[in-house]
Amino acid sequence: MAEMIVEVVSLDRSIWAGAARMVRVRTSEGDIGILPGHEAVAGLLKPGAFAVDPVDGERLEGTIDAGFVTVDNDRVTIVADSVEFEGAAA
Repeated sequence: MAEMIVEVVSLDRSIWAGAARMVRVRTSEGDIGILPGHEAVAGLLKPGAFAVDPVDGERLEGTIDAGFVTVDNDRVTIVADSVEFEGAAA
């Protein structure tokens, strides 16, 4: 099964990191879904919903404030001013 390494960080700490099958974020260009093998891209995040489908476990959903996302060689990095997961303190 194809996977990618995902890291979600705020300006002062790591929020979540692990292997995932899919990431969905809202950028200044619109919502994007990121799957393994996605072309390299960088974008500014707009405040809104995001989701991560980990390889192990249930989908993580939440909201992100402003920040940016980078994708390169099956590595996704999300850096946001603030991150909140639904149903859990992050």
